[in-house]
Amino acid sequence: MILFGAVYAILGTVALMGELGGLLPAHADQETLIVVLAYGVALLAIICGVACVKGAVGVCRPLGLIFALIGLASLIYMQVTQGTFNIFDCIAMVFGIAIFVTAGKKD
Repeated sequence: MILFGAVYAILGTVALMGELGGLLPAHADQETLIVVLAYGVALLAIICGVACVKGAVGVCRPLGLIFALIGLASLIYMQVTQGTFNIFDCIAMVFGIAIFVTAGKKD
């Protein structure tokens, strides 16, 4: 999750520099929103990664569920409205499910 957060921070920085052209389909007009969301996801991912490393199961489980639900909602929204698939949302959903299940086993 920490690495995923770093990737999303890089994505937000690239979007902030205005060099995002074509990386995320159907988002060219919404680069400000991409920057805000990318930094938000990066921060949440880094917090979740640190919590997972420290073994704070009480924090990891809700954060994993949040990632899974937001990733699924974004995947469905992008597929229905624009007919595109976003790999970052898919990775977020898979990481979220993995963290939720693993934290549930440790609890």
